[in-house]
Amino acid sequence: MFSSPRARWLLVPLAAACLVAAPGAAIADDGEDDSPRITTRITAKGEVIAEMKVAAKPAAVREQLAGAEKAHGLAPTTVSSRATADGKCEKVDLQTRGLLSPFVLKTRRCPTATGWKETLVASDNFVEYWNEWSVKPLPEGGSLVVFKTRTLPNVAVPESLILSQTRRVLNKLMKNLLGALGET
Repeated sequence: MFSSPRARWLLVPLAAACLVAAPGAAIADDGEDDSPRITTRITAKGEVIAEMKVAAKPAAVREQLAGAEKAHGLAPTTVSSRATADGKCEKVDLQTRGLLSPFVLKTRRCPTATGWKETLVASDNFVEYWNEWSVKPLPEGGSLVVFKTRTLPNVAVPESLILSQTRRVLNKLMKNLLGALGET
């Protein structure tokens, strides 16, 4: 339906208007009840980082994030995810909420010393996509959980708007993790 370049460019003003008019529409959270436990920031490189301290030990947090499907299930923008083993890593077929239809991407999620890193393998919908979970023990007990991402969809929308929306999504993602840990 919108496969021709001309048809896609006709949709650009509509997509931009929708994002500007309702930047919170992609998630049900309006951001007004931000948890003081969660901090988010945008770096000069366009990375969005969310951090929080939790009472749970690192093993309990890692259990909630251990599989790609389970971890993606915490994100308010995930439509579907299917993971298959790929050695120590997982291949992930992922669909996330898009402007008019779901964005489709293939990623690879691998363990790191402190968590997992997921990188883009293929997608017509993303120019860049990666994320990284890090879970570290705190000296006073509990864990420091950090989620870092760079997500750049292939849409004609200002990057500042994409970064702002990503920041809101990460806030909700961390709230969902708090809920999964029973720490709401």
